[in-house]
Amino acid sequence: MSSVVQLEYVGDLAPYDEETAALAEVGAELTVVRAADGDALVEAARDANVIWVEWTPHLTRDVLERLPKLGLAIRWGVGYEQIDVAAATELGIAVANAPAYCTEDVAEHALALLLAVSRQVVYRDRQGQQGLWRHGPAQQRRLAGSTVGVVGLGRIGRHVAHVAGAFGATVLGYDPVVTSTDPAVRQVSFEELLAASDFVSVHVPLTDGTRHLFDTDTLALMRPHATLVNTSRGGVVSQAALVEALDAGRLGAAALDVFEQEPLPADNPLRGRANVILTPHEGANSPQSGRDLRRAVYGATVEWLTTGWTDAIVNPSIRPHARGVR
Repeated sequence: MSSVVQLEYVGDLAPYDEETAALAEVGAELTVVRAADGDALVEAARDANVIWVEWTPHLTRDVLERLPKLGLAIRWGVGYEQIDVAAATELGIAVANAPAYCTEDVAEHALALLLAVSRQVVYRDRQGQQGLWRHGPAQQRRLAGSTVGVVGLGRIGRHVAHVAGAFGATVLGYDPVVTSTDPAVRQVSFEELLAASDFVSVHVPLTDGTRHLFDTDTLALMRPHATLVNTSRGGVVSQAALVEALDAGRLGAAALDVFEQEPLPADNPLRGRANVILTPHEGANSPQSGRDLRRAVYGATVEWLTTGWTDAIVNPSIRPHARGVR
């Protein structure tokens, strides 16, 4: 019987009845373990053919080298920086994710944050809750006619670009790999996008190349009234540089769903600012996305167990030397 190990508790999925039933149909057994570190993971998953992982512990080279039967590692979500993909590829281990499960949810959340800033929804709500009526000058900004820059034109970024265009915004896009087929999106350089945009929405994975993509130098290229919206990964934006830009008035506002340190500490300097909106990494969440996610994960697993492959694999170069079920 094939062995599938789920690391830690994920959302509201327990007790994994749907997953267990689907795996049983192909002769696989699901085991749920809690591993505090790599050593505990190896001990718990030594015989695993497949590992499902959400956030921790990370599947580092050291861990992967000690899992001789592992053929497939799946991340519950879109990003997979918790897995050393280069090491997995060398070892013949396939790495997979659920690339499409929350496209609409994250795109809608990014747009909700953008609109909350442009219409001052959160700021005015705080005033209303305090009994203030039209207190202070109106600083709302019309989205129609504004310029929205979308950094990263994958599924989510393209969806944001499409909806922003429907609002009447001029949409600029930047992606060094993906070419948009939407005629309403004009692809430009990163620097041109930053200099021309009233709102910048970030939709790139966290990699060595995108870590601190927004730092002191790149934030300085943005307009002083501009808003930065980040629903991708916290590490894409340098928090120190962001705080500095906000303090100096070189950036108008920020709306963030992701942070370099999560959960966000109570004393974090981003808290308590009238021009900053913070949500607790909730952009991907909805009952619909939860159902889509679980079916994507166990669906890819069943496909791999029965055929030796799945389109959810992110390192397809391993195919000639990929490990099978041992």
